[in-house]
Amino acid sequence: MNKNDYTNYNSATWDNINECLVDKTTVISHEDYIAAKNGVLNVSLAGAKMVPREWFPPLKDADVLALACGGGQQCPVFAAHGAKVTVTDFSDNQLANEKYVMEREEYDINIVKADLSKPFPFADSSFDMIFNPISNCYIEDILPMWKECARVIKSGGILMMAFVKEELFLFEPDFKKEDVLISRHPLPFNPLKDLSQEELEQKQNMQMPLAFSHTLTEQIGELIKAGFEITDIYEDCDGGGLIDKYMNAYVAVRAVRK
Repeated sequence: MNKNDYTNYNSATWDNINECLVDKTTVISHEDYIAAKNGVLNVSLAGAKMVPREWFPPLKDADVLALACGGGQQCPVFAAHGAKVTVTDFSDNQLANEKYVMEREEYDINIVKADLSKPFPFADSSFDMIFNPISNCYIEDILPMWKECARVIKSGGILMMAFVKEELFLFEPDFKKEDVLISRHPLPFNPLKDLSQEELEQKQNMQMPLAFSHTLTEQIGELIKAGFEITDIYEDCDGGGLIDKYMNAYVAVRAVRK
């Protein structure tokens, strides 16, 4: 594995994702799309919970950036509600899922392959809303991402994002004892610095993406410094995983561009 090219490694991993993340790559059903056409607004941002409806601006004719949001899950719902959707992802398979649902349900969205860690390929003040499910754990530095979000969203625009709590990166499953976690990594955790080459190769063999911990200073403080005001927040979980026995691992955030 080339440490200097980790985002391409993560992209390739999502193209061949293993069974532990298969729920993140399962497209919306036709029945759920029809329900969205009939007014249902059920999308997940972080885990098991659905995003509160009151978080959303009017979606009819809204310019929506679904950031690192490929997979054919949330974007079809936004399109069904009349939004003008642009979706980005760095995984060809995740974008292929978007195209598959788009063609199946006969609507149009703009599908763009883009690296979350690089400048966004969009003009200033292009979007009314940005929807960013858990994904920034797959890039090493998130401040540039927040600055790009601030640049491409309109003043007063809504940003919805989710992140993994930093504490999650302390632990790994104890493979000798069922349903037990062991403390393994100091924080902040950076796999490029904290894992050996052998451990990196093990992740590669297991088809697991590289994930980075980010502090609250990075997740919230730097988001505020980039020009956003936090308006609401909730915690979430997978709804049945090992970590759920101990903590809510995810946080969903609603913010407004000042």
